[in-house]
Amino acid sequence: MMQNLLFDDKGETWDAKSTSLAEALQASLSGDELSKYVVKNLGFVAASESDGSVRLRLRPAVVAPTALSALFYWLHDQTIERVLISCLDGEWSHELVRSRDEAMRRLLALVKFITPDREGDFLSMPRPLHQLQHSSPLRAALDAWSATLGRYDAEVIRPSLQKALDDRFVLVEAPDGSPNLLINDVGSGLTRLAEYWLSRARGLRVEDQPDYAYGKWVARLYQQALSCGEPLLEDVDAVVMWPDQPRQSYRYRRLVLPFKRRDGSSVLLGTTLHDPDIDLRIKRNQELLQVLQ
Repeated sequence: MMQNLLFDDKGETWDAKSTSLAEALQASLSGDELSKYVVKNLGFVAASESDGSVRLRLRPAVVAPTALSALFYWLHDQTIERVLISCLDGEWSHELVRSRDEAMRRLLALVKFITPDREGDFLSMPRPLHQLQHSSPLRAALDAWSATLGRYDAEVIRPSLQKALDDRFVLVEAPDGSPNLLINDVGSGLTRLAEYWLSRARGLRVEDQPDYAYGKWVARLYQQALSCGEPLLEDVDAVVMWPDQPRQSYRYRRLVLPFKRRDGSSVLLGTTLHDPDIDLRIKRNQELLQVLQ
């Protein structure tokens, strides 16, 4: 049976043949005409699948980051033999690729996102490592980094993460010769929504999350830890937009540890500790008031 789907700018998935989307948009168009309109003008992505063959339609100049992220997670769950990518740039062009991973790499090369203006949504404050108390679960991860001299040894690191942090981590790799940081592994102890999305993001860039602006902001700290080669600790007060969810506040302390594998390649391990007492917005508002006075 053929699937015909549309992924919208909020990460929601619609049956392209249903009347639900037309009703939600209060549109007079329907069927193929509505699909063409939302792909061309609203940044949606259209996908059809039948017996391992997938066709994707998008307009790279306007495609919504969240729509593309939702598409990637859908692709992750499909058994794929070939993908036809159809792009609208004045005229339609078509390209056939042979795997899901090749399709995702091609799409990321075609689309150049402009991060939406989310000033004030993502706040952070660096913390000196010596402020990390010995009773903190994050200390176990830092001690494991020290014990291995920054060499990634999963047999040493993973038990520490499972015992002290309930397996709450993201492992990011830095391929040689690539400017991108890719999600390599995800622990099972993350929040339900984060684990659901990130577990489907293996092989994608750190920024290719449902909330692209948040993912791009998170990638900043990983890049910083990679550049300096030292652990980085910070408090985070972020407002995150997940598909099908209201805006949510996340307050946590994050530790990023840079490691080297035996083959010399670099990986970064990020782990977090939820802390509702972190409130960087009070400090930010106080600073703004001082500027205005």
